[in-house]
Amino acid sequence: MNITPRQVEWLVIALLVGLVALVFQQAATDMAAQGIAPGGPYDNAAAYPKTVAVVLGLLIAAQAAVQLFGAAPPQDEDGGVPLRKLVRPAALIFIFGLYLGTLPLLGYHVATPLMLGALMVLCGLRRPLAIALPALLVSFGAAYVFEAWLKIVLPGGLFHLNMVW
Repeated sequence: MNITPRQVEWLVIALLVGLVALVFQQAATDMAAQGIAPGGPYDNAAAYPKTVAVVLGLLIAAQAAVQLFGAAPPQDEDGGVPLRKLVRPAALIFIFGLYLGTLPLLGYHVATPLMLGALMVLCGLRRPLAIALPALLVSFGAAYVFEAWLKIVLPGGLFHLNMVW
């Protein structure tokens, strides 16, 4: 079964609209309940994600306008995009969703290297050292920036793993 390139682009637009809606839903519910999103737009933790979501929303609207009013893309001779070509992007989204769901349970220092490793395997990397080393270096490097420089406490999870930088 094939779908047209235009249908693929509408799927991407729908996914990104869902992402923007999720940012605003989280800012209005979870972040507000935790007391990190009260007050005006420049003095709370929701300001940055909302700003990024607004910019993303504007870009989505522009792309949707191009889809609606622009010229139709040229048709492929083979009749479109086979659905099997969408398996890897769907799996990438699933892995990231699974990561976000398990982050509170496993904690940043366990979940992030696992997620990065899974993404590398999905994208074709097979050597264990070439998977483990970058996954650990990237996750610990990001943790260092957030915890040591920005003073943000990352989720410790069930094991209460937090680094003392």
